[in-house]
Amino acid sequence: METSKQYHKINPVLANAGHILLTKLLFPTTEYRKDILKEKSYIFAPNHTNNLDGYIIWCLLSHEFDIDVFMFKEFWNRFPKLSIILPLFNTYPITRDKLVPSELKEELRKLKDELHSLVIFPQGRHVDPKVMLNLARYHLNTIPMGAFYVAAKANKPLVPIYMEPQKAFSQNAVVYGNILNPEDYNVISNNGRLQKDNLIYFAKAWLEEVNKAYQLAPQLANRQMRDYPIHLNYTDASGSAEPLTDPNNIVKYFNELKLLSEYSSKSGITDIYTLGKIIGIPLEDIEKIDEVKRVYEQHLLRSSKVKMKTM
Repeated sequence: METSKQYHKINPVLANAGHILLTKLLFPTTEYRKDILKEKSYIFAPNHTNNLDGYIIWCLLSHEFDIDVFMFKEFWNRFPKLSIILPLFNTYPITRDKLVPSELKEELRKLKDELHSLVIFPQGRHVDPKVMLNLARYHLNTIPMGAFYVAAKANKPLVPIYMEPQKAFSQNAVVYGNILNPEDYNVISNNGRLQKDNLIYFAKAWLEEVNKAYQLAPQLANRQMRDYPIHLNYTDASGSAEPLTDPNNIVKYFNELKLLSEYSSKSGITDIYTLGKIIGIPLEDIEKIDEVKRVYEQHLLRSSKVKMKTM
C-alpha cells in the first residue's frame, strides 16, 4: 500500500515547533482521555469556537498522526497570501455551508492509507458551546454533513472532541469523546448509496458525545470551563453580517427559545407561536425569538464588538 508519508509528509520541525510554541507556551493545553486513541488514524471532529481551533488541534495531533486539516474556502479567498503558507501545515480549503463531494475526492484518496487522518469541524462555523448543546435540536439543522460523510466513505472511526475556548497564557482543556464507528449508522448502503437520514443520526451522535465531553471537562480539569462570549452578529460564509434588530436581548431570547424547545419536545407541538401562547410568552418576544431562530439556523453566531446592555 502507498503510505501517506510518500505523498503527504508532515514536516517534523513544524509539527514539534507548533506543539511546543502554541500548545505548551502560548496556549498551554491539557488533553484529557487521549489514551482512548488506540488506532493509527481517525477523523477528528472538534467543536468550533474561534479561528485558533484548527491550529491548536493540528499542533496537538500532528507530531503523532499524519493529519490534514480542512479550513473554510472563503478564508483562502479573503487572504490569498496567507493561503500560500497554510499547506505547509497540511491545511486545505473546503466549502463549509454544504457537502461538496468533489472537494473531498483527493482527501478520500489519502484516507485510503491506514496511517492518514483528518481534522474537520462539523459545525463549519464558530458556535458558543452552551448554545450548541442547549439548543441541540435547532443546531443540528445548521451542521453540514461533510465530517460524517467522509468518515463513512473512508470507513474511519470518528473522534468527537470538546475544545474549550482558548485563552493565552492560561490553562486550556481539550477532551476526547467516545469514538463513533460509522458502520453503526449505515450511512453508506450496500449498493454504495448515501443514506441522508442516517447521516443526521450520525451527526446527532457526534453532538451528544461532544456534550458528554463538555460536561466531563470541569471534573477532569478540576475547574469550571471558560465561558464563550455570546456574539451579537450573524455572519455568512462571505463574512457579511446580518445584525439582529434587538441584539441587546439576545441572551434572553436564546433562553426563551430553549424553554420553547424543551416544551416542544414534551408536547410534540412545533409551531413557535402556538407554544408561546401556551407558555405565556408575549407576542413581541415570540417574534424576536423567531428571528433569532431563523437567523441562527441560517448563519450562526460569529463576531461582534458590541457590549450587551442586558444579560
